Amino acid sequence: MDLNIIRVKDLMQTNVKTVRKDVNLLAATKMMRDFNVSSLVVEPENDGDAFGVITRKDIVEVMVMDPSGMITLAVDDVMTKPAFTVSTGLSISNCHQLMRMVSVRRLPVVDGTQLVGILSNSDIFAKLVEDMA
Repeated sequence: MDLNIIRVKDLMQTNVKTVRKDVNLLAATKMMRDFNVSSLVVEPENDGDAFGVITRKDIVEVMVMDPSGMITLAVDDVMTKPAFTVSTGLSISNCHQLMRMVSVRRLPVVDGTQLVGILSNSDIFAKLVEDMA
């Protein structure tokens, strides 16, 4: 399989769940649970702002270190921002390289300034395993 030919648009998930940065961590956790996702893309505040990402790992760290933070902290306090984003036409090979370079497992996918999907290492893994069969 040639990962230089496969594009982000071929593997990305389009049903992206988003959250505002002012939402408290308990509410964000409930969203992740209810939507059965391991991350939420944090919406930019305006046109000049960047997307962010909050992950299950971010929340687990708060729950272990300071359980009261689930109520007192907001998404903005623990999210990664700016999030590295990729376009739909980027090859999976280049996308994977970027993930490795910046040590992330998921990347929001944009078309210009519009969020159109998210690609995770799980999506890449599923394609690799599928093609092995």
